[in-house]
Amino acid sequence: MLVLSGIMVMAVSGLIFIGCTKEGPQGPAGANGTNGKDANATCTLCHNFGDTVIVKIFQYDASKHASASTIVEAARSGCSGCHSHEGFLEKLQTGSSVTQAYNDAAPINCRTCHTIHSTYTPADWALRNVEPVHPYIDSTSSIDLTITIPGGTDGTSNLCGKCHQARLNSPWITNPKGTDSLAVTSTRWGPHHGPQFLMLAGKGAFEMGASAFGSSNHRTNATCRNCHMGPAQGEAVGGHTLKMTSTETGDNVAACKPCHSSIGTTFDVNGRQTEIEGLYQTLKVKLAQKKVLDTITGILKGPISASKPKKFTQIQLSVYWNWCMVDADRSMGVHNYVYTRDMLNAGIAYMNSLP
Repeated sequence: MLVLSGIMVMAVSGLIFIGCTKEGPQGPAGANGTNGKDANATCTLCHNFGDTVIVKIFQYDASKHASASTIVEAARSGCSGCHSHEGFLEKLQTGSSVTQAYNDAAPINCRTCHTIHSTYTPADWALRNVEPVHPYIDSTSSIDLTITIPGGTDGTSNLCGKCHQARLNSPWITNPKGTDSLAVTSTRWGPHHGPQFLMLAGKGAFEMGASAFGSSNHRTNATCRNCHMGPAQGEAVGGHTLKMTSTETGDNVAACKPCHSSIGTTFDVNGRQTEIEGLYQTLKVKLAQKKVLDTITGILKGPISASKPKKFTQIQLSVYWNWCMVDADRSMGVHNYVYTRDMLNAGIAYMNSLP
């Protein structure tokens, strides 16, 4: 009986609720969009979920940027400028490499690179910043990898270069050929993990031989976008995946064919990647033999700490830095074959000169 009474009360309450929430009169029409069209038409300029947009989302979700695998570093003020969306926008606004720490950060996403929801037109797909780069290792200098293309210019590499560059270290090398010692307090001393922009530009390495390091013509004839956003194959390579190779497809040589029409199935054009790999391994062994490099960890040979620094000559650190540039670049000469070859050969020559 109590159950039946409860059901009746709920039913009556439901009727009362329905009666009290009768739909009111229709409100005024929404304001027109910024382009003179109604709001719905404005939004659908981009939010049409046509194939073009869906494909880009699908591809980008497969990229390393979207994985947020290094977002934890956003909690550090010295790292957030490249490891988080918020830090990157702050860096563009202030021009400083030191940004706030962001504990609840977003990964690099569409709005990091594009000016989305600024004009509410297709112009929002424009890149945020393609101005020349002032590298961390020498903020007084400027590097501009804008190239001339049919109908205009392409400065997209400069956007990538805001992050894909070496970091400044302490102590810093002031005489790359010097045999005086510097006291290093961290095994993490080095250019860090993303110097690709500098490698493409032919900058950032310490010159120690008799001749200046050369540079290949990728600097003036290619951009990061040309190659990393080449013809896509699903979510494996190309497009907004930004990937150049995968186990499923191999090297995405389709991105190279506009310039290298006779390329085969890999990036090892004329055996140059094989050559660079050999030089890289040779220098790696020589650095390890002199107890400069730990081949297990890939960093400086310890023990090293703030309380127990280790001394290296400036030229030893120069050779190590250059080896790290090649190691972190990961292209084995594709970005800049001549520059990579010259810095490795100079390092090997110096190591061979030692007793």
